[in-house]
Amino acid sequence: MPEVKITSSLSACGDRNLWRQVDNYGRFSFVNFLGAAWIKITVTGCPEVTIRFEVASPKLDYEQEYRSMLESIGRECQQLLLDWGTPTTLNLISDPAKRAQTLLEQFSYLSYVLGPDRLDLYLEIIQRQPHSRLESERDWKPAGAANPSLFLRNPLRHGRGWHRQDGAIVAEELREERRYDSLDTPPNRFLKFALKDFRNLCDDVLQAKRWPAESPVVREAEALQQSLDSFLALPLFDDVGELQRIPFESTTLQRREGYREILQAWLVLDVAAKIDWPGRGEAYKGTSRRVDKLYEYWLYFVLVRAFKEVLKMEPEHDPRAIVDGALPFCCRADDGRLVVNLSEDHASFCRFRWSLGERKLAVHFFYNREFKNSAVGERGSYSSTFYPDYTLVIIPEELADLEWQEAEKKAEEQGRIAYLHFDAKYRGENLAGIIGSDEKDHPEPKATAKAKTDDLYKMHTYNEAIRRTVGSYVLYPGIASELDKGKKTFERYHEIIPGIGAFALRPPSNEQPPVGLSSVCDFIRNILTHHLTQFSQSYRIDYWTESTVREDSVEYSTGPASLRLGNRPPKDTQLLLCYVRGEDAALDCRNTHTFFCHAVEWKTDASGEPGEATDLQFDPFRSDFFVAYYRRQTAGWVAKVKEVKLVTAQERATEVGRPLTDMHAAYYYRFQLEDIQEIAPRDVTDLVAHRPGKPAARRVSEFALCPVAKR
Repeated sequence: MPEVKITSSLSACGDRNLWRQVDNYGRFSFVNFLGAAWIKITVTGCPEVTIRFEVASPKLDYEQEYRSMLESIGRECQQLLLDWGTPTTLNLISDPAKRAQTLLEQFSYLSYVLGPDRLDLYLEIIQRQPHSRLESERDWKPAGAANPSLFLRNPLRHGRGWHRQDGAIVAEELREERRYDSLDTPPNRFLKFALKDFRNLCDDVLQAKRWPAESPVVREAEALQQSLDSFLALPLFDDVGELQRIPFESTTLQRREGYREILQAWLVLDVAAKIDWPGRGEAYKGTSRRVDKLYEYWLYFVLVRAFKEVLKMEPEHDPRAIVDGALPFCCRADDGRLVVNLSEDHASFCRFRWSLGERKLAVHFFYNREFKNSAVGERGSYSSTFYPDYTLVIIPEELADLEWQEAEKKAEEQGRIAYLHFDAKYRGENLAGIIGSDEKDHPEPKATAKAKTDDLYKMHTYNEAIRRTVGSYVLYPGIASELDKGKKTFERYHEIIPGIGAFALRPPSNEQPPVGLSSVCDFIRNILTHHLTQFSQSYRIDYWTESTVREDSVEYSTGPASLRLGNRPPKDTQLLLCYVRGEDAALDCRNTHTFFCHAVEWKTDASGEPGEATDLQFDPFRSDFFVAYYRRQTAGWVAKVKEVKLVTAQERATEVGRPLTDMHAAYYYRFQLEDIQEIAPRDVTDLVAHRPGKPAARRVSEFALCPVAKR
């Protein structure tokens, strides 16, 4: 039986389980990875067969949108270099291993942004209509063979060899001007320089010998090098000189098709060499490209740019700051390198200030922030550890001017901080596949239902588990038919937050803004505006929730189950402890369902006129329950306060059947009691004044902690 041997370039990606060799067959899966690969089949006695293929994504337009993400990240990196003022002549790569990694990253960018097909197209466009300029050349020729146009305009300047002939003075030679189109222009010099740079990169890849001869990297480099060699050999470049400086100001380089794309590709390569971005290798490793991670990185760059340009946030840089273990998104190393701290292994963040009129908020934007299990009242989760892809931290205006870490700490202590989470779901193809569908007649397959359940439930999990979270939302590529309506949010109450939802955000096929970005920006703007007001349900809910959580739990954990004191929480229910002169007085209150206490005193000048209001130190009209006590112990019952009225001394005297002279106040509060229930007497020594007198207002939770009296 002939021996069968199967090998593949995918075996180099074993850490991602892309290829599994089993006896005489192999199994592979790409999941979220794209790229070129080959499978070689060797059978004893038969010719060797090599199958080459390239995996493209059905969720993104492989030819346009995937490259669009690469180009967008490249442009953002270029802008970072300009923003941070990095010297363009600084050599940032000295480690040979890092240099090799950067070499592969540069070539990966080049092969996708400017692959052989697109390169051939751009070069054909340039060859058909290359940039040129009109040049003139002047030379001396015999008078009989020269064009006399210059000579006729200025004979003395454009003639020489004067002599007399037949009585006339004539010139032996005339200066002639010849005009022609020259290709030796700054744009063409840059084109020649860039193409040689690309060729050198291909040559470096081939000379590095870090990849097998049959690997897709080597084959792509060889194909690209051949295209470059054939174009550089064209007569177009015969008279084109060497580049002295890069003509960035040239409109030809900036706008003309072909030249523009070559410039952009060269800039991308230049940036890849000048920025130290360790996490870049997570999206480019070997010959496979992790498209889900690239989508995550692209979204972070897009959102940071949108915060600046669309939402008009002011960025604040402090490269020394570390917030909750997260590094600044972009900073300068000690040796001058520009470092981008965007990696799945570490958290990173940017800080912004957002203003609306004279009001402002501090906004921290995190990537991959950790929310680990923590104590009550502290930052984090009450269960497992979570890592949302993006977290927007909103800090109130009173704390916006504080130092980074202090601002977050103060906001947490006051319960005034809000977390808004976003997760990038590259696998999400449509809105219904993420948040579900209301269609009952056409149930989706179980596999799709499970995917949407995972995505939707994870947003619920963030809202539930991570303290002070106001919303969690999915960002997904979306499909063309729903990009205009590819958004859905669910609000828990009547306001924009708290809630969950999903937004379609897709890379464009040109240099336009990402499709769906305006919806995301409008949503974030609405949330920030919402946080500027205290006149909202969410503000009230958050305030009382935070206040309740920070209280002593003992007050909620004691109280007898038989004590029925209404539907309101005991902590928010007011109970009056009213002193009576003994058991008979307490029984009289119970039988008459009334109790009186001073409201307005008599004047002290014996004029019989009302004086000042009695200082009770509580609002009697907010009283919920009534308990009578004597000898620092309560009577064996409690009553609900049905009504509180202000009555005169005369009205009270008439009701109780006593003379007006027995009334010691000009006005009284009259408490009408109902729903009397029996309870065990309690010792209220710690809740009332040392000398009994005015009623004391206490919370039901405090009363429940009083010990049962011993009689």
